[in-house]
Amino acid sequence: MRAKISLPTLAELKWNSVERGCAPLAQVVFVYAYYLAGLLYVLARPDRAHFLDVALARQQVPVFAAIIAGAALLLGAGLRLRRRYPDSFLFQLAGSQAYCLSFVWFGYLVGPQSFAAGVVLMGAVLTGYVMLDRRVILAGFAVSFPLLLAINVAAAHGLLPYAPLLRTPVDAAGVLFWTHAALFVAAPHLLVCTVATVVVIHEWRRREAFVAGLGLTDALTKTHNRRSILGLLEKEVARAHRGPALAVALLDLDHFKRINDRWGHATGDRVLQETVELLRRVLRSGDAIGRFGGEEFLLLLPGISAVAAQALLERCRAELAQLEILADNDERAALSASFGLACNETDAALDAATLVRIADAALYRAKQAGRNRVELAELPAPGAAPELPRRRQLLRRGASLAERRRGWRGWWSVLRHLVRGGRAWPTMARVILGLALIAGMYLQFVGWALHALGRPDRDAFIDVALMERHLGHLLEAVGGVAVLLAVAVWMFRRRIESRAFQFVVMQYYALTLISMGHFVGMLSFPAGIMLAGSPLIGLIFFETRIVLWSLGVGMLAFLGYAYASAYGHLPYAPLIAPGISPYHPASPFWMYSYYVFVLPTMIIAILLADQTLGRWRQRGEQVAELSRTDALTGVHNRRSILRQLERALPRPGQADAPPLAVALLDLDHFKRINDGFGHPVGDRVLQEATRVLQGCLRQTDAIGRYGGEEFLLVLPGTTLEGAAILAERCRQRLADCVITDEDGRRIPVTASFGLACSENLAEPGADAATADRLIRHADAALYRAKAGGRNRVELQGEALPMSAAG
Repeated sequence: MRAKISLPTLAELKWNSVERGCAPLAQVVFVYAYYLAGLLYVLARPDRAHFLDVALARQQVPVFAAIIAGAALLLGAGLRLRRRYPDSFLFQLAGSQAYCLSFVWFGYLVGPQSFAAGVVLMGAVLTGYVMLDRRVILAGFAVSFPLLLAINVAAAHGLLPYAPLLRTPVDAAGVLFWTHAALFVAAPHLLVCTVATVVVIHEWRRREAFVAGLGLTDALTKTHNRRSILGLLEKEVARAHRGPALAVALLDLDHFKRINDRWGHATGDRVLQETVELLRRVLRSGDAIGRFGGEEFLLLLPGISAVAAQALLERCRAELAQLEILADNDERAALSASFGLACNETDAALDAATLVRIADAALYRAKQAGRNRVELAELPAPGAAPELPRRRQLLRRGASLAERRRGWRGWWSVLRHLVRGGRAWPTMARVILGLALIAGMYLQFVGWALHALGRPDRDAFIDVALMERHLGHLLEAVGGVAVLLAVAVWMFRRRIESRAFQFVVMQYYALTLISMGHFVGMLSFPAGIMLAGSPLIGLIFFETRIVLWSLGVGMLAFLGYAYASAYGHLPYAPLIAPGISPYHPASPFWMYSYYVFVLPTMIIAILLADQTLGRWRQRGEQVAELSRTDALTGVHNRRSILRQLERALPRPGQADAPPLAVALLDLDHFKRINDGFGHPVGDRVLQEATRVLQGCLRQTDAIGRYGGEEFLLVLPGTTLEGAAILAERCRQRLADCVITDEDGRRIPVTASFGLACSENLAEPGADAATADRLIRHADAALYRAKAGGRNRVELQGEALPMSAAG
């Protein structure tokens, strides 16, 4: 049975293209049914002629019904197409265009400069970025915005009636109806926009953090993986340049291959897990552990001297030697470890790569000296000061104009990157941005006010006396924002984080919008745009609860102003001249003024939506890819290849399921390569071996790094004999592979293979092979291949007569 679509599914955006096209059509059906019910209710009132053009309203009943029926038919067609043509971009485009055109028509009926028109326009764009492709959103906006603008221009110049469906209010009852009508029309769009944005941003951030955590965690030991520990090392090195020393240690479990070869990978995995648990108990709370290779770990010990770090590692070494780990046959697996330690306490200019390199050299000396010991690295001679970053070089004093332009282009790319991930900014940096937006709005309003006061016909459009009084208050508000901005910059430079100050700024921002809306009309087009667009800006840059609290306060203030104006306690749109209806501001001056007010907010909101909501899908895919791949080789990591194996397994009860073969391979004597040539050369061998193996596989096969130098091949639709042929081809090409070190010495690379197949594991009463059984049989075959001299292929339960020479 098909699972119900839940909010997490919406947040993950698992819908295909046709299902995304169905979303706006479903909204048209729902909202127009809601509008039709409201229209029928007003038409049933005895005083309907007081509020509506009754003849036009009756004509709209079949029009609304036709829009609902047309959207429902398209929706039904989409539900049928989603299985046969799930990636139909044209259907998604058709659904969004039907949405845009239907609401442009309704915007014409109730006024394209109304509060509802602003909410619908802004809400449709922002909600669309949650559900639809970017191209569809831009196409819909390119249709709807020019149409609304054309209707406004035509109404302002008398070519079309403005808001022909609604009567201009002439008494208190008409004003109250106008207020209720605006809220009734805008409510579903505002609700959908806010809820969808809140839910999706919250879910995306939570899931992005979760998937990023998977991509930075070793699946077996649940500690940092290679990518994560190296990234953490870069941060610690940068911190050590300004403060305390940093010690870096490489740990290698001695003769770990013997454990795997004698007792199997299950025991070896348990040894690795117990090692990490012991290290966590012995090391300090601020230290970090990362799995650097198969049985190698990188330890970061910040704020510690070389002597203290050596003593701490000696304690780790002694306790590892006492660790009791029993194999499945109750034999004790003897354990010891060698450590290479590097500390930058005498040379803070050492970079991360240098620290790892000299720690690796110290580890090599520890192995040569007999293993099970801690060796302190010899630091290189202090070199020249580190070179300035490229951008700082380009912007240095004396650089040419062309060099400076290249540098500023680099800074612009950094700025764009920061905008896409605004939540990564420090708190006070986001507060400074909010204050800058407030200052920009005030200055824009001041500029417009000075322009309006400078017009010779100003008395025909604005209340001049109120404008002159309000201009002084605006300048005082600009000064207040400048003071808050100076305080925020001061706090930012001193790294002071204040949630209370952030809360104050958000409240100030919300109330600023409401006060501006009061002067030009709470039910006007600018008020709708700002009320729908501002929460998005806030949700991207600030904490969700602070934004929602500010939105709640702003909505209460908005409703308070609207109803106070409706009941005559406050003037509605006092800035508009008395001779112009504030409910039908169909004059060229006010029409263009409204667009001056809203364009900055629209541009900022759309750009942010495009750079965040529109890009998060791509970022989510990239982060998910990081969580699936091994940092060094680029193939599936252990967690991901096991998931691929589970997916390829035959379903229980599937009698005619194709066979599934797995191959577990181990690079022979890989420890000798690491010990004799160093870890950088060992890493290159792993990468080259991966490339060779990938070249032997089919497109349907999968390869993953199962351990340090162990790989798991998943071969769907392959019999045991076919897997043996493939494995022999891989073995031969690995043996023929030529890899040399920096001195030109050839590094021999061979591998042992263990194979298992699902069709050869059939047992009475068993439906199908399991992943654990396949890997266990392949591991046993791999053990026999090693015991038989390595560089050979072994099948489950029997030896394949293939010599090392092929």
